[in-house]
Amino acid sequence: CLPQSFRKVSRVKIGCVLLAAGAGKRFGGGKLLYEIDGEPMIARAMRLYGAFVFTARVCVTRSEADEIQRYAHEFGFPIAINPDPERGVGTSVAIATEAILAKEPHLDGILYAVADQPYLTKESVAQLLAAFEAHSHDIVSLAFGERRGNPAVFPAAFYPELCALKQDVGGGAVIKRHPERLTLVEAGSARELDDIDTEA
Repeated sequence: CLPQSFRKVSRVKIGCVLLAAGAGKRFGGGKLLYEIDGEPMIARAMRLYGAFVFTARVCVTRSEADEIQRYAHEFGFPIAINPDPERGVGTSVAIATEAILAKEPHLDGILYAVADQPYLTKESVAQLLAAFEAHSHDIVSLAFGERRGNPAVFPAAFYPELCALKQDVGGGAVIKRHPERLTLVEAGSARELDDIDTEA
């Protein structure tokens, strides 16, 4: 059950970018289709973020990822294709940022999420969005203790830097350049920040 404040449209316009273009090489391939508690990780992520009212949303993936694209259509996530995802997550962030701003150019913030974080809860995402609504000029990131993790919401001032990302450097590089603009939101548990890299 979501907090009452997030059953309505937020007073700020927030977009959602779901990053799902990785090959999952350390996992042995097909990572996002691996089932956790009977549901593929990609479906869990789309169900989680689909529970929130975003002004716009997009899922960035690779051209050959037919199953992921099928889930995106099912859950109402428009698709952006990264034609060369091996160049790294930075290219996916840049492509998705340009794609979502083409749909909705006046977003106050964009939430960037990874699709391999299966234990993240709606409550923690709701707290993150509420924190951004209260601090809409800051970068707001989920954390647990001293550990910063995903997702994070970036305000409009940082869109040019996000669009300029290249290679295997994501939004964390932007955060490192602007530590004074960072607000952390405590997750419900350390496990929520875990992303799955290997089958073990």
